Parts: sequence; structure tokens; C-alpha cells
Amino acid sequence: MNIVELTQRCGFAALVALPAGCMDLPVDADVEARQGGGPGIDFDIGADGTPGFLLEDVQLRPGVTVDLFVNLYGSLDKASESKRCHFAVHGGVFAAASWRPYAKALGEDACVLVTDMPVRGNSGVPQGALFGDLDLFDYVTAIEEVLERLDARKIRPRTILGHSMGGTLVQMLQQRLVDAGSSLRKRFGIRDAILVASDLPAEVPWALGDSGDLSGLIQAFAVEEPAYGSLFEIPVALWPAFYFTNRDGDVVPGALTPAEIEAGGFNALGEPLRAIHQLNGTGPFTSRPSADAELFEKKGTRLRAIAYEEDIYVQLAESETLYRHLSGDPASRCFVPVLGPDTVHVLQFSNPQALVDAIADSEDCHY
Repeated sequence: MNIVELTQRCGFAALVALPAGCMDLPVDADVEARQGGGPGIDFDIGADGTPGFLLEDVQLRPGVTVDLFVNLYGSLDKASESKRCHFAVHGGVFAAASWRPYAKALGEDACVLVTDMPVRGNSGVPQGALFGDLDLFDYVTAIEEVLERLDARKIRPRTILGHSMGGTLVQMLQQRLVDAGSSLRKRFGIRDAILVASDLPAEVPWALGDSGDLSGLIQAFAVEEPAYGSLFEIPVALWPAFYFTNRDGDVVPGALTPAEIEAGGFNALGEPLRAIHQLNGTGPFTSRPSADAELFEKKGTRLRAIAYEEDIYVQLAESETLYRHLSGDPASRCFVPVLGPDTVHVLQFSNPQALVDAIADSEDCHY
């Protein structure tokens, strides 16, 4: 059973008619300013109590700026220790807090830096354009600018992770840098890129995306928000069907409830409809974003791809093809399939230890 059938079974048409709006999410009591920094680091504190860095007036395009918050999950006592940090990119309709369970599973020595994209978590609303006017290129610019500003503070993580849409953004950033004669390694010193349940570029066949079924699904969840423009919103009541369902259409053990999703701050109001169409090659876009073959081969950044057996969006074989396309490694030596009955698209929420173990087990891979 695919996601289109699932949502039809759950009656999404009726839910689309519900009034949509930006909810005031309850603050997770566990989210506090856990560890401070040494004398050389001054942390800001987000509205939910998370330490991090407030980066004001990040320019997304000429005349369009936004205040972005880089959340620190774990500890960072001095800038020189930042090489052990992971810089993580959240997926579509998620917030930075979606990486918090992963950071907790890493243990006491965790350092995970995650930027809230606009209109979610601790980040602000774009100035100079509606949120709904943004696209994936604006998000890539945001990530690039964030890494630049962190570098100016001598905070230089060596690993970048991208989950779902975040995986596409990592690919797009590497593509932009390579096209300019640089790379993630040359520009930012990033030695490892880890794609987690990543969406696929135009060059990799994708059964769900290429079926044409996504166009109607996306439009079914398209809404007009007066303050934000045209958005793609998934009601939190449908999150179990969208994200915690296996390939047989059953909600898996350990799935989070809608209340737990909200309490954790994992969800966002939505994404710009334009960006979701761009991601999937639907609407005004005739194809998904492109990523060159061997984009990470001999560019100084080792690529790993983590994929989940029960992911209803991207099949294991498709993720392996993605890895081979980007790495040029025909032996799939740094492709990591995670198997088991609970290995759904958002395993990092429900069983983050499994993701921690998958990354740790692949630490010595090479190609």
C-alpha cells in the first residue's frame, strides 16, 4: 500500500477542509539550556530553551532576509571542539527539534547543530517575501550562509547530515559549490556527508515520484495561509499514517502520537508549496533537482547513505542507486541499509539508537 492509498484510507479530503493555522506548540520540559559554552562561546537561548546561535538578517536572495536559529543539541565548550559536531539538516515539514532524539541517543558527548528553517522552531519569518514564495534554492542559500557564519566564529563541524528533504539540500549545496569550483571539503572543511532516508535527484529513478501520484496528493494538502502564502501542510493527526507506517500500511510499534509530535516540537506549520513541488518535480517543475554523477567522488567528502527497509517513500534499492550515483562506488561500501519491522521514514524519532548504530557501524567504510 503506497502513501496515496494510505491517505485515502484515512480520509484526508475531510482533513484538508479543516481550518489551518500556526499553532502555539507546548514546550518540551526536557528541552532546556543543557550545557553552556566556555569563555570563547556566547550562546543565545531559543524560545523553547535550547542554546544556540541566533543569526540575524540571513539573506536568502536580494531583498529577502530572515533570522535563523542554529540549535545546539548536546554540548560545545569551546570552538576548537566543534570538529566533532554534526551539522544536521532537517526534512520537509519538520523542525530542527526532529534531530534532538538522535542527539540524545548519541550520549553525553553529543554535539549536533541544527538550523530551524524559516517559520518553525526558534527561527523567524522572512522579510521581503512571503514564506510561501521561498524555494529549495533559498534553503540551500540559508545553509550556505549559516555555515559561513559559523566558520567566522571558528565553529567548523566536519560532518553534515541530511534527512529526507534535507538530504536533497545537502546534494544541492555540494552541486552549487562544485559548479563554482569548490566543494563542501574545500569551502567548509566537511569530511563526511551522511544522507538519511534522502529524497532522490532527477537522475535516479523513483517509483513513487515517477508514478505521477504525487501531484494530486500535494494539491490535496495545499492551503492558503493569509500571512504566509501557498503552503503544503500535513495535519499532525495524519502524521502516523504519513511517517510511521510500514510498507504493508500498518503503523509500526514505537510510533509517536500526534500529541508527542507536537510536544517534541518536531513538526512545522508547513513548507512553501513551491518548494515541495520543486522537490518532487511536480506542479510548475518538470523534474526534480539535479545532482551530477560522482558528485562526492574525489571531492574530499566521504559519502554515506542510510536507508530504511520499511520506508514507504524511498525503497532500499532506490537509495542504493542514489548512493552509487553520487559516490561512484559500484560496490556500495558506504551504503547502509537498516532492516527491521520499525524502520520507517522517521526512525530517528521512534528508534534513534538504530540510526546512531548504523552510522557508527559504517564509520570505517571507504571507497
